Amino acid sequence: MKYGYLFFGLIMTTLLWGQEKALTQAQITAFKAKVIEKNATIETLQADFKQRKHLEFMSKDIETKGKMAFLKPDQLNWQYTTPYRYQIVFQRDNIKVNDEGKVSQMKADNKIFKKINKLIVSSVSGNMFDDKEFAIILYTSGNETLAKFSPKDRTLQKYIKEIHLFFSSDATVGRVKLIEPTEDYTEIIFMNKKLNTPIDASVFNI
Repeated sequence: MKYGYLFFGLIMTTLLWGQEKALTQAQITAFKAKVIEKNATIETLQADFKQRKHLEFMSKDIETKGKMAFLKPDQLNWQYTTPYRYQIVFQRDNIKVNDEGKVSQMKADNKIFKKINKLIVSSVSGNMFDDKEFAIILYTSGNETLAKFSPKDRTLQKYIKEIHLFFSSDATVGRVKLIEPTEDYTEIIFMNKKLNTPIDASVFNI
């Protein structure tokens, strides 16, 4: 049940910090180049996170905390620590789940599952600038750059309306907002980010 919550939450309205202003074409080109250049230098990424899940039918948002670890190109450890302990590890086309000691595994062997798997990893790393997959609009938003991604794939559109990535001044993702077709959304804020610090291989083992 918790995996379902994570799955639909991550594929997966807060007020934006500052007024949005669309980037010019020259600014878009420069920003994309900066993000791509930064991405090329990142081998590992670790951070704490706070997650807020908004559901229209609930009077209060669901708040959780945890930590994540990313190892290029496609290994991601996503671990909730509060208010419960729950861990999910993405490795290529495999997903492993540890639900308070109960371990399960599944294989992403269908097209849509692979797309969502890739989408989750790409959202964390910020490596999503693929015009074939998404319609992309870029804005300045306060001290951040906001990238709005709308999936072009009709099957993916059933799960995701838009993905908002908020890039910090260092061209890394500071916040992620995943909006579903129902307008329910999940917002994730990354804190205490560490780039290119060693990660033991055991982090991705369950």
